[in-house]
This record gives sequence, structure tokens and C-alpha cells, in this order.
Amino acid sequence: MVQRDGGRPAMRYHLLGPVEVWSPVEERLALGTPMQVRLLAVLLSQPGSAWSIDQLVDELWQGRPPKTAAGNVKTYVWALRRALRSPGAPDPAILAGATGYRLVLDGQTVDTVAFDDLAQHGYQALRQDRAADALRAFEAALALWRGEPFAGLPGAGVLLSVRARLQEQRSSLLEEVADLQLRAGRHNELIEPLRTRVDGDPLRERPWGQLMVALARAGRRADALATYRRLRRVLSEEVGVEPGADLQRLYTSILRADREVSTPGARPPHRPATRIVPRQLPAPPTLFTGRARELAQLTTLLLDDTDPAGTVVVTGTGGVGKTWLALRWAHDSLHHYPDGQLHVDLGGFGTATQEAAPSAVVVRSLLPALGVKPLEIPAEPAAQFALYRSLTAERRLLVLLDNARDAEQVRPLLPGSSRCGVIVTSRHTLPGLVAAEGAHTVALDLPSTPEARQLLVRRLGARRAATQPAAVDELISRTARLPLALSIVAARAAARPTFPLQAIADDLAARRGGLAALATDDAATDLRTVLSWSYRLLSPDTARLFRRISLHPTADIGAAAAASLAGAPPHLIRPALDELTRANLLAEQSPNRFRCHDLLRAYGEELTDAHDSPADRGAARQRVFDHYLRAALAAARRVDSSHQPTDPLPVDGSPPAFADHRAALAWFGIEQEVLLAAVEDAATHRFDAHAGQLAQALTPLLSRMSLWHDLSTVQTVAVAVARRRGEPRAEAVAHRDLALAHLQLRRYDAARRHLRSAMARYDTIGDRPGQASTHLHLAWVYDTEGNPRDALPHAEAALALSGGSDDRRGAAAALNAIGWGHARLGEHGRAITYCEQALALYEEIEDRVGCAHTWDSLGFAHQGLGAHPTAAACYQRALALYSDAQDQCGRAETLVRLGDTHRAVGDHDSSTDLWRQALEIFDRVGHPQAGELSERLATSR
Repeated sequence: MVQRDGGRPAMRYHLLGPVEVWSPVEERLALGTPMQVRLLAVLLSQPGSAWSIDQLVDELWQGRPPKTAAGNVKTYVWALRRALRSPGAPDPAILAGATGYRLVLDGQTVDTVAFDDLAQHGYQALRQDRAADALRAFEAALALWRGEPFAGLPGAGVLLSVRARLQEQRSSLLEEVADLQLRAGRHNELIEPLRTRVDGDPLRERPWGQLMVALARAGRRADALATYRRLRRVLSEEVGVEPGADLQRLYTSILRADREVSTPGARPPHRPATRIVPRQLPAPPTLFTGRARELAQLTTLLLDDTDPAGTVVVTGTGGVGKTWLALRWAHDSLHHYPDGQLHVDLGGFGTATQEAAPSAVVVRSLLPALGVKPLEIPAEPAAQFALYRSLTAERRLLVLLDNARDAEQVRPLLPGSSRCGVIVTSRHTLPGLVAAEGAHTVALDLPSTPEARQLLVRRLGARRAATQPAAVDELISRTARLPLALSIVAARAAARPTFPLQAIADDLAARRGGLAALATDDAATDLRTVLSWSYRLLSPDTARLFRRISLHPTADIGAAAAASLAGAPPHLIRPALDELTRANLLAEQSPNRFRCHDLLRAYGEELTDAHDSPADRGAARQRVFDHYLRAALAAARRVDSSHQPTDPLPVDGSPPAFADHRAALAWFGIEQEVLLAAVEDAATHRFDAHAGQLAQALTPLLSRMSLWHDLSTVQTVAVAVARRRGEPRAEAVAHRDLALAHLQLRRYDAARRHLRSAMARYDTIGDRPGQASTHLHLAWVYDTEGNPRDALPHAEAALALSGGSDDRRGAAAALNAIGWGHARLGEHGRAITYCEQALALYEEIEDRVGCAHTWDSLGFAHQGLGAHPTAAACYQRALALYSDAQDQCGRAETLVRLGDTHRAVGDHDSSTDLWRQALEIFDRVGHPQAGELSERLATSR
């Protein structure tokens, strides 16, 4: 009987094969109709995710829902709840929320989740060279498979993409297992399974190489060479290419009878290193139709092995379906790019006030997807681009650069290898990219009339369209076959099933207008008519909200931010958000999280300029900046209880109640991009005080997340707006926080320059706590550079200033810094005296993180005196406080020093264990000490 972690019985959900559910007493449950089984599979495909009614309708009927689809979904959910009840187990939790349904598993087992977990354990063991552990984990993962995922269910929508991902993972695991079995000397038993594998997927080269090695080690060198010749023939006939370089080298090694190949149990040659395989593509478009010619063009250009294009620009007018075409082809071609797929929206054509994403910002978002940790990203953009090219040079990746503005934005983001495929979508033809980089163009025109009709029929239903063919033809004509316009018309008609289609067509004919960016020579191809038609049907409050949303800093917006724009509580605007979602003027990406298409935002901006006064628009902007400032301040204070803004703005409303710093950081992870954009947007619209104070509030959040590039960006804005307002104190704070970013990026000269600027402004206004803080930052710069003797005078100056201003927290920090400086200079007795004073102050003001820093300093000082038991006790106190505060980097640094203490008394096992714990943390956050500590562990064995 399967048990939960607490010993209670658990249900088992099987997706790796036919969809099955087993009760805690090993009884297979009857799940009901095929549609109920499909609904359960969709809910389980992304465990814990919420699915709106509209999303479930699309997944279950794939664009051809009956009129009663929403009611049917509710019926299926009710039936599933009954089917999943089992004696001895809790009732199934298919929770209904405001936007749909979510299956809560609560410790119950899903084989796809178990498969992923076992695979990750195996890869981790492989990285640590624990081959036997890796093999056990991989074999256990593969043993979960009973057939094709979701066997018996139609392969479409999310089930298709999840099935493809799981099958690719299984193939990779089979290859890892074969490598490990070859290392274990099990070559004889591998020969037949590998033959079956290469017969089933003859274009996948790695199993061919493994078969060649197995045959060679079995003493069948001639068969191994014949296998290579067979592969060469298959590749030549199927795709017209030679085997890869690794297989060519393997063939040569077998010819020479190299020991590496022929020795049983040796590691298989040329095994690629384990690395991250990014899967960043958004979901495939479910309602995609037609475009067979353009799909074939992409295949010819990108997959022609004799002369691949490398880069293809898909160009066409806004709303013509460029992104849908690119995504459809990309999902159909996943198997051609085994090293993964990268995707980024470059924002080239957003709202009138939205800037395109600079390539220097984009590359920083792509590097983590290729395995680069935040602190490993080089400081300079040129080095970041070079690293990106290096990481892509030896991979076969598909890179989708969506919504590009110009060639200069794209050029630095091109991979460093012709083996990669690049699809760029843009409203411009990008002639510079074609001329200089050899890119090819796929010009996406309007779809044909039959394709446009197919799109409408899929949404409206064949029966309704067949009874009103003339109206369908007029709708196609009036929307100029523009896919975006067709989708809006179809959604409106589908939402009003009793409306005659001719009435909708007549309404389109009566309304004139057109977005300038989408105007054509044909007067009937006016997108503004379609958008205004949807807008006119909104209730007054919802129409006002639609206009206000166009003022938001980014396309993504949460319900609370939308409420601030509307000037109403969130629960009162929920009906308006639902109305906008139904009208396809908003898309709900996740619960209470929305996205407004760039064309719709542009339309909303035109409307708000026409209908709302400058004062109303300014008030809405101020409310949304107030909202983000309130929330950011609340989050900052949860992360750093000492955070206090300079000259705080009087903002109305209550901030969110974050339970602790973990909740605050989780919120920041969701809102990070919006907050960064809000700083820029506030500065652009001359809300300088909001821009500066929001930048201040982001400092503890960005620092805790080690996002130093972003900290540099927002503090650069903060310096500018403070200077513009003539506020020396705010400018000093911005210079100081900008110096912190430069320090962490190891730009020491820049850090000192900004700290000198901060000091000059603090001196001018006589701000002693500010002067003290700046001295502490200067001490930090010099100490990090390895100059503790130069750091100490700054720490002493900070103490003198803090004492004179009754700044107890500043005095405690200065005392600890002085103590640390003396300890670094070998003056351990003096260090202890200062640190004990610091500790007393920190305890008095209940600053637990400050206490942790000081206990760590005391441990370092006692360790220098040889008082190892006392040092260890101090370090343990620091570790307890760091753990309570969830300060992982502080905990890791103390673990290293505690390990040093154990090593000094000959306890090598304990020190090694402590260092490994620290290394795990450093690796996780990308800390610079990871490499040094890893070397220390290697040499200490």
C-alpha cells in the first residue's frame, strides 16, 4: 500500500501509459467517459496549476466546443470527484476558484512527477560521478513507463506538448543508462536493445555510437564498423549528411582498436557533458490553421543540411500571425533541436511609450537558461555577448526572437554556431540582417480566403457557419482576413450564440476607423473598426478600466494593480476583468495575472488620450505607482527591517500583509519585471519622487536575490531623478546603492567614485548617519579588494559618526566592521572587544541578522587565537540566526569558517561535510566562492 509522508494512504495517478488512478488498497478506479479521462489528464499534465473554464474548453474540444461546453466541464468535474473517491483516502481536491479548477494532490503520487524527480536525482549523481547511484535512479525512472504517455487520448494541445517532452526525456535517459551500462561492462546485453533503438529512431546518433562501442567490446569489431557504414548510408539517404564528428572519431578509434573503445568497463568515448536543456517555447497555438506554404518554407530554409539558412526573418503586418506561425513550426520541429529552445519577446512593437528590450538586457535573461548563474554573468555587455556565443557554439538550439524592432536589436543575439536555427519575427523586413548576416525572409501575407473561413468555422462551429454562408463571407471580407481581427470577431460571435452573423457583419460595415500601424490600401481592412466594436459592447466601468490598463508600465498586470488604476478595491473590478477576458481584450495568463496584447494597448492609449483628461490619466498613473511603492516598501521591510525611505511619500491605501520575508520575496519574483519597468516609467512621466523611492525600496530585494545588474539600472535612474529634483539626500542614497551594485560586480573604481559622490552630498547637508553608512560601504570595498588595512579607518570613521548621531544600528555595524578589520589584521583580542560591543547593541535593538554577522566575526577572531571550541560555538550561534532569517549566503560563509575550525583540530570528516554543505548553497546562488571551495574540497581528499 502506498503511503503519504505522514503514513496516511495515498492515491496513485498514472500518466506514463494509459491514464489510470489506483486507490490506496490497490484498486483501479473507473474514471468514467473518455472526456472525463481527458479532463483528468489535462489537470494532471501540470500538477497544481489552475485551469480556467475557457482553457479547459479549448483543451477538451480543440476549438470546436458545443454550446454547452462550459456546463459540460462542470459536469465532468462533478463526475470526476465522485469517480476519484476511495474508501480510506481523503476526498479528491478538485478546487473551484474564481477562474477555474485546480487539482490539489497533497502528497499523492503522480508517475510523471516521480519520473522527473528520479531523473534529476540521477543527473545529480552523474555530476558527482556516482555512477551506480545514477544508474539506479535512471532505471527506476524508466521502470515507471507502461507505454506512450496519455495512451489512447488524442494528441493535441497541452497533452501533445507534455507527451513530446516526456518522450524526449525518456530517450535521453535510455542513452544515459546505456552509457552507464557500458561503463559497468554490460556490453553484451546491450547489443540487441540498442539495435532496436536505432531501428526505431535511425536519425538519433548517440545510440548508434553506443551500439558500435558495445559490439567492439564484445569482440565484434567488424560488426561495429559495419554499423557505422549503415548509419552513414541512412543519414545520406534520409537527410543528405555525414555522421557527426564524435561518431567519425569513434569509427577511427575502432579501426585503430584503441584501448578506450575495446576495454570493457571503460567510460564510453566522447560522451557529451550533462548540461541544461532549455525548453522556453510558449504553448503551441491551439487554433492555428493553414499556412502550409510558409511552414514548408521554414522547413526548407532551416533544416536543409546542405546549406541551412541559420536565421530566418518572419515578417508581416501586426496581427497577421507571425508568432503563431513561428510557434507552430517550432513545436513541430522540436526533435531537430535536441539541445533545447530559447524564446524571448523583444518588445519591438509595443505601446507608444514602451521601449524595445535592449539586447544587453535580453542576453542577461538568456544566459541563466544556458546554465549561467547570476553571479557568474560578466559585468560588461561585450563579455556577456561573447559568453552567449560561446555557450551556443557547440549546441543545436532553436532560438525564437519574437517581435524585433530592428537588425541592431537582433544581431548581438545570434548564436555562435550555424548548427543553431534562429527565427526572428518582426513587422519590419530587417534588410540590414538580410544583407549583413545572410538571413532569409519569409513574408507572411494575409491568409487565403479558405484559410480564413477555416479559422472562423473552427470557432463558430460548422453548423452555424453553414446556415449563414453569406454572413461568413462578409465577415472575412470586412476583417480583411487579418488573423487577429478574425479571432476577435469569432470570439465575439461565439460568446453571443443567438446573434445572427449578419448583424455582426452589418455592425462592422457601419463602423469606420483603423489603427495607423495596421492600415492597408483596402478601406475594409481597418482593425480599429473591429476593436472599437468590441470596446463599444463593454459596460462603462469596464471600458474605463480597459483604457486605464493601457497606462500600466508593462503588458503584464496583476488584479491589484488593475484595481489601483481603476481607483477601486480589487473585488469590485473582478467582474470587469472577467468581461475584458471574455471579450479577448485581456488574456488571463494565470490566476489574477493578465496580459494585454500590444495592439490592444496601443488602441487603449488612443482611447484614453481621446476620452480621459490629462488630470485623470495623471491620477491613474499616480495610483498605480502608489500601489507598487506601498507593496515594495512592505516587502523591503520584511527582507530588511532597518529599511527606511528618505522623505517618504504620503501614499494612500494599505500595503499587502506579507507573512514573512519569504512571502515578500515570492511576491517580488512575480512582480520583478513590472517593478523595474515602473521605475523607468515613473521617471519618464515625471513622477520623480515615486521613481526614486521605488528604486530605494528595490535595493534590499534586488540585493537579497543577487540581481546586481538590475540594481545598477534602477539606481542610475534614481540618481538622475534625484538630481533633477534637487534632492541631495535622495541623490546620496542612490549613489550609495549604485556603488553597492558596482562593488558586487567587482567594479571597484566605479564603486569608489559613486561613494565619493554620496559622501559629498551627505557632507553638504550634514547627514551623519548617511556619512557613516558611506564610510561602511568604503570599508567593504577595500576589504573585498583585499586591503583590510585601508578599510579599517573607514569603519572607525563610521563609528565616530554613528555615536554622535545616536544611530545604534549604525554604531553596531561600525563596531562589527572594526572588529572584523582587526581580526583580518591578526589583532584578535582587540577584534573580540569591538565585536562584543556590537553584539550587545544588536541584541538591544533585536537585529537578528546583525547578531548573526557579529557572531560570525567573533568566531573568526577566536579561531585566530586558537580557541577552536569557542570559535565553533560562535559559528553555531551565527548559523542558527542565519537559518532563522533564511540568509543562505551568510549561512554558507559561516559553514566554511566552521569547517576551517574543525580542520584545524584534525576533524577532517566534519570539516569536509561542512564545506560540502556550504558548496551546495554557493552553487545554488552562483556565489564566487563556489569555485574556490570546490578546489579546496578536491585537494583535501
